[in-house]
Amino acid sequence: MSAHPPELARRIRAAGRILADARRVRDSLSPREAALLAYRPGGPSVDELTEMNERWRAEALAARSAQAAA
Repeated sequence: MSAHPPELARRIRAAGRILADARRVRDSLSPREAALLAYRPGGPSVDELTEMNERWRAEALAARSAQAAA
């Protein structure tokens, strides 16, 4: 398997930083506030997005707890 070109690696790191920044913003809001910002007509409802945010937060908390216990 060949190594990725440096430009591709740079772009992947940049995308990772953008994703991490977006998650920090989302996590600084209540699940409902994040859902209201994420809502787009034709997509999931605000209630569905709120439930998704709540589930993701619970999963992240469980994962952090498991890592801390290991």
